[in-house]
Amino acid sequence: MLVLLLFGLCLIASRGYACAEFPQPPLPTATITVTAGGSAHTFMVELALTDEQKACGLMGRKPLAAGQGMLFDMRPADAAFFWMDNTPEPLDMLFVDSAGTVIHIEQNAVPFSRRMRGTRKPVAAVLELAGGSAARLGIGIDDQVSLPWNERR
Repeated sequence: MLVLLLFGLCLIASRGYACAEFPQPPLPTATITVTAGGSAHTFMVELALTDEQKACGLMGRKPLAAGQGMLFDMRPADAAFFWMDNTPEPLDMLFVDSAGTVIHIEQNAVPFSRRMRGTRKPVAAVLELAGGSAARLGIGIDDQVSLPWNERR
C-alpha cells in the first residue's frame, strides 16, 4: 500500500502538481548527529514533515554543502522508496528505523533517475546527504542517527 502511495506521490511530483513552489522554499531545520565508528558527525538538516514537503524533497535544489541534509519523517514506520527525478546532484540516502539505527543505505543515487531506491523494512526516517558522504565519513549499517522526535521524549 505504501509503495503505491509513494509511487503516486512520485508521479504527482514529476508532473509538478505536488510542489506549490518548485523548488520548494527552505524548510524548518534541526541539528542531528550520526554516530559512526565511534565518531560523531553533526548535520544541519531541513525537516520534510508533510506529504508535500516529502514529495518535493531536494528536487531542483542547489547541491548540499558538507554538513547539510534533509531528514524525511516517515512515521509510522513502513517500507520506503525514493527516486531522484528533478534532483540535480547525487545523494546518499540513509534509511533509519524507529530506534535511529541505519538499516539500509543507497549511495550516490544518480541525478534525475526515476529508479526507485529504498527498502521494504520498516523505516521511520530517511536522511539525504550529499553523494559520497556515507563513504567519506564511514557511515554504515547499524550506525546511529539522532532523530529529533526521539529526543523530545
